[in-house]
Amino acid sequence: MPAETNDFAAAAAITVWEDDPASGTLTVAPLPDVAKQPFGYLFDTPAPPPSDQTGSAAFRYWTAAEALRRGADFWAPQVPAQEWQRGPILEVYLDRWEDLQADYDRTSLNFYHRTLPAETIYTGASPDTLCHELGHAILDAIKPQLWSTGVPEISAFHESFGDMSAILCALQLPSLRASVLANTAGQLYCNSRLSRLAEQFGVTLHVEDAHVADADCLRNAWNAFNYCDPSSLAPQQLTTSLSSNPHSFSRIFTGALFEALCTFLDYHAADSGAPTPDELLEVSEQVRAIMAGGVIRSFVVTGYFAEVAHRMVQESALVDSQYGAALLDIFVRRSILSTETAEAIRSRQTESDTGSDKTDEPRDQLVALSVPASEFGLEEPLLVETGAETPRFIARGATVDGRSLESASPEAAAASFVAELFANGQVDPGEYKIREPDKPPRRESRTHVIVRDEKGLRLRRRLFHCRQCDGACGVALTASWRDA
Repeated sequence: MPAETNDFAAAAAITVWEDDPASGTLTVAPLPDVAKQPFGYLFDTPAPPPSDQTGSAAFRYWTAAEALRRGADFWAPQVPAQEWQRGPILEVYLDRWEDLQADYDRTSLNFYHRTLPAETIYTGASPDTLCHELGHAILDAIKPQLWSTGVPEISAFHESFGDMSAILCALQLPSLRASVLANTAGQLYCNSRLSRLAEQFGVTLHVEDAHVADADCLRNAWNAFNYCDPSSLAPQQLTTSLSSNPHSFSRIFTGALFEALCTFLDYHAADSGAPTPDELLEVSEQVRAIMAGGVIRSFVVTGYFAEVAHRMVQESALVDSQYGAALLDIFVRRSILSTETAEAIRSRQTESDTGSDKTDEPRDQLVALSVPASEFGLEEPLLVETGAETPRFIARGATVDGRSLESASPEAAAASFVAELFANGQVDPGEYKIREPDKPPRRESRTHVIVRDEKGLRLRRRLFHCRQCDGACGVALTASWRDA
């Protein structure tokens, strides 16, 4: 990979997309220093002279450089390690090959292109997509244990964190904050260009398969999805419904956090009917701290939505008591937390001035569970990692009537996780023979791979990508897969 250079100090500012090429909205930003520490980048091509030609490789380069630099600077104060999971530098490949995809693989951020009759779509041209993948890398730096765990809700939370990263990073642009507030008349909780993520990417995917993306974007943070047991859902559904696919299921948590962002702005603004861009900036920074703090203090458990929601409620109460109450109500309304859990949280907050129990801190220990794999064509079980600790206070999600829902056992969660991966063709078998979907995706784009170590066959995560598998590459789950 060539050394990164920056010989354009004379260009004090550059023109870039604000959030997505589909919006057609340009903005001017300072020339970024991609190698700046902490959280430096190394691009796969030398920096070209800045260009205002939106279809050029130079324009795409500087749009990516600005978005990723802005995003890393935004998240940096919340990352204790102050570097990526791989170290101080993360590689960036803006055009790997022909594919409608983007991913993070712990070594690099990877983007691709798709040639269409009328145009070529570059996934690395969208700040939304760039900052979603950045979100995976940031979450991996904050809590690396989440990378390898075989827990469906943790995979979905990783996707939610990526989507919220795209939203919060977009709000660091003064021009976008002003535009969104003007277009929504200060009432941020609605369908808007802020809530709609990766519009160009999503529209293109939707044309190919309506199971993969909404008609006008990849995913919309303004939604009404409520929590349910992911194992009760089909692996693929039209985007109007939930499926157990982590990209689809993530919309529950993203919807709750987007609602919280908008609610906090109402509380924080001097005039809730006319919030200012500066007030919106301040709230975005508060939500960043709440999200990161909740993740840091969370335990790796099968009911991760309820666990991290509980921790975020604690963190939000430290920022503002109104925030804590509002966020708790949102999580209960969306069934992410049960009414019983909410009552216990309120009681614990009353007993503590901080609303936080510092004696209940995770050590993030993981264990490997053995999951039977004969249904998938393997002669040996697969080792899958999961959490090895239990918090003193166990938060639970809710049934439709608000009652506490027991989380799946680690063994059941791991079995469901493995079945989901095989159903969607996301397992690279390596040298082993497995049951494959009729139209499997290319091996390089699969999220997991089977490897052998001293303890046996292990399922190892290779990457997170930003789109779910399309309906064509799925296979039906047998009853025994679901019942495992």
